[in-house]
Formats: sequence, C-alpha cells, structure tokens
Amino acid sequence: MKRQEFAVFSFLLTSWHRLLLPAVLAAMTVPAAAQLKAPGTAPRSSGIFVPQASDVAAPSSQPKLGVPQASGQKRSQLVDEVVAVVNNSVITRRELVDRADEIEGQLRAAGRPVPARADLLGEVLERLVMERVQTQAAQEAGIRVTDQEIDRAIESVAQQNRLNAAELRRRVEASGMTWTKYREELRKQVQVIRLREREVDSKVQVYDGEIDNYLAARGGQGAASGPVQYNVAQILVRVPENASDAQKQAQRAKAEGLLKQAQGGADFAQLAQANSEGPEAAQGGAMGFREIGRLPALFANAVVDLQAGGVAPQVVESAAGFHVVKLVAKRAAPASSPAAASKITQTQVRHILIRTGPNMPEAEARRQLSTLRDRITHGGDFADAAKRFSQDGSAQNGGDLGWVSPGELVPEFEQAMGRLRPNEISEPVVTQFGVHLIQVLNRRETEMSPEKQRDFARAEVREQKLRAAYDDWVRQLRSQAYVEYRVNRQR
Repeated sequence: MKRQEFAVFSFLLTSWHRLLLPAVLAAMTVPAAAQLKAPGTAPRSSGIFVPQASDVAAPSSQPKLGVPQASGQKRSQLVDEVVAVVNNSVITRRELVDRADEIEGQLRAAGRPVPARADLLGEVLERLVMERVQTQAAQEAGIRVTDQEIDRAIESVAQQNRLNAAELRRRVEASGMTWTKYREELRKQVQVIRLREREVDSKVQVYDGEIDNYLAARGGQGAASGPVQYNVAQILVRVPENASDAQKQAQRAKAEGLLKQAQGGADFAQLAQANSEGPEAAQGGAMGFREIGRLPALFANAVVDLQAGGVAPQVVESAAGFHVVKLVAKRAAPASSPAAASKITQTQVRHILIRTGPNMPEAEARRQLSTLRDRITHGGDFADAAKRFSQDGSAQNGGDLGWVSPGELVPEFEQAMGRLRPNEISEPVVTQFGVHLIQVLNRRETEMSPEKQRDFARAEVREQKLRAAYDDWVRQLRSQAYVEYRVNRQR
C-alpha cells in the first residue's frame, strides 16, 4: 500500500470510532470552580481560563471525534465467524467487514484513494485488536464512567460539530448505529482515556533542563526553523505469535544477517523492499520525517546519536519482532507552532455566562442567551447585558476577558472564539462551566514574552514525551495480551 494511502486511512480510522474530543477531556478534568491564573499576569476572574503548561499537563494529542455520516451502503449480512480472539473476547467477521466498509465509504466520499481490500482488512483487524486490548485493560482496572459524564461528552461532541444533541443523535442513527450503541462506544473510549491519564499522562514529567535544551536548539536554528525531524527506515523481521524459542532465534539470526549487509554497504532500500515485513517496505522501509518524540521510543534511542546515513549498530527487538534501523536523513522542520515562532496571535474577547445546574437546565440557558443575542444584534449593548446577566467574575467588566493567548481558555470556548470575526457574536456555546455568548473585539500579533516561550516549549516537550510514552504503553499492553488470529490477516 502506498504511504499516502496509509496516512489517509489512519486518519479515517480515528475519525469517529475514537469517539473522543479534547473538549470532552477538558470537560472531565478541569475543575468547574477553578479560578485560574495565566503565567505572568494578574489572576483571571473567569473560570474558563485553563491552567498553563507550568501547572498542568499539556493538551493530549488525542484525535478529534467526527460525526458518523449517513451512507447508502448496505451492511454486511454475513453470518458471524470469529476472526480473532483477544484475551477473553472475540472479534467477529461482521465487525471486521462492517468497519472496513465504513472506512472504505469514507475514503470514497472524501475522494481519497482506496487501499487494496486485503491491506484494508489487515489494518482494520489490527486496529480492532488494539482497541479491544485497551478497552479490556480499562475495564479490568475498574474504571467507571457515569451516564452524566457521557451526557457531558455528547454535549461537547455536538458543540464541536456545530450541532445540538438531538441533531447529533439523528446523524448517528442515520449512519446505521443505534444511539445506545453510540453511547456505549463513547463510554469505552472515555474509560481508555482515563486509564491513559492514570498510567501514562500522570507519570510524564518535563524538567527545566529539557526546556532549556529545547529553546537552545530552536535558537540555534533561527526563527524560521522548527525542531529537528528524523527520517528513519527499518527492516522488520517479524516474529510470529506464540513463536518458539528456536523460531525467535532463527528470526534474530536473519535480522543480524541483514544488519551486517547494511553495515557492509548494501543498498538499505533494496534490502527493505526484498526482506522487510513492515508496512513501509515498498518505500524502502522509510517512515518519513518525524520529530524524535513521534518515533517509537526504541527507534528514537537507536538513531538519536547517529549521523544521517548511519545504521544502528545493533538489531532492535520489539513485541513485533527484530528491526534493522537506519537514519536516512534529518532536518530542521519549518516553524509550525507557537513555540517555533517569535509572535503569537492574541484575541480580545468578552462573554456572557449562564451557569447550568439543577435549577437551570442547559436548554433554558440556551434559550435565554439566544434571546439576549437577538437583542444585542438588534442594537443592544453587550457590556450592559453582561453586567446584568452574566454569572462569571468578568461581569463587572462587561464580560471583558482582555487579551488572551492560544491555550489559555478551555477548548470549547477557544475553538468557538477562533471561528468568529471581530465584532461577531457566537450562538450559545456549551462548556463545563455553563452556556456562553462570545464576542471577539479584536485580534493582534504580539511578541512572545520569555515566560510564554517557556510555557509553549514545556507543552510541546511534554506532548512529544506523552506520544512516546503512550506508544510504549500500548506496545506493552499488546505484548501482554493473548491474541489468536483465526484467519489470515490479509484476507
């Protein structure tokens, strides 16, 4: 399969089956009563400000949730057959084919190339196995998610997709999934995220020395450069499930033979094309340019001290088998994030908040704010309405939150704010604090203070470390699981 096809396919696999948004995470983890402070500023009066990188974890790289699209494609009528056993549960052919059909339909609808059916089924089965392993681990850990938490997650999902809960439900049911099934899938994904937070996120720390090194590397590359990226190539000699010691030794010997050929000057790309069992074999084993934190930790450790063109001196062993690793090239990435630039965009914004609770249902808060919005857009004064009706600490200032930088506000609020033009007023926006009307007053480019640069650097370093730690954690879960394939994974 072509590398670009894998990239598109990977995105679609994580579209709505991951069933989680950063906004959902924030809604579940940020204290509703928090009165938080931005770095280097006076305390903010509004609870919508989030803790900065120096106080809390960086935002997760968890992919966004999409909404299922209605499809005229007929669902598989196959009689169920077990295609894989994962610990004490099974994956059926119906699950496999239905998921593959969904992905194929999304690819066609997006005008993207569709992988060969055998490649598609093989990759989907691996994803299903990994989903099942993580879900089981969360359930065995005793993690529980209440119905109220699922309701809040659904509200966030609907808000992100500019829908209300009823419209989201209609969209889900039009896709062929029952609402009950959707809620249960969402519950499983929230459980997995909770487990990840406990087992991975809470254990990742960023030290001042790492931030100093990160900023020093950026400074050496200039304002137009980003972090160093590595293009790593591998030759994978796969070890079969439940392989005997003799089989493992034979595969290791094969990998070490390939390593000697690579070190002796043989063409690595040709060796990979002829011998590798990795998905990128057709591209000579090359995985493409990635930052060091986005490489599997085993590969990162193997190549971090290599010069471009160098081959790791030893075979790398993983749960998948044995790897011969080469650093094809490395480069400074173009600046693409606030940490890589000298300026950031700040937004001057104000809002009106109605808090929800037993005495104020969300629907009623929405209705009241919709009425207020109509009055304001027909000549009413936003600041006066905020002073009279807003239940946020900013009310006395006419709802004004001042100039805010990226990452200071909770995700739902920030994303809604980002879609507004100056002087435009949003429709009611739901966050964990209640329902808001938001108005953007102005935007400006400003130089980052040294403190803000360190905040962004801390968040980016933490995100890189989280990705590597998460990859290691998932591989460990997978290696500890009992998985038995009942079919050829390529059929």
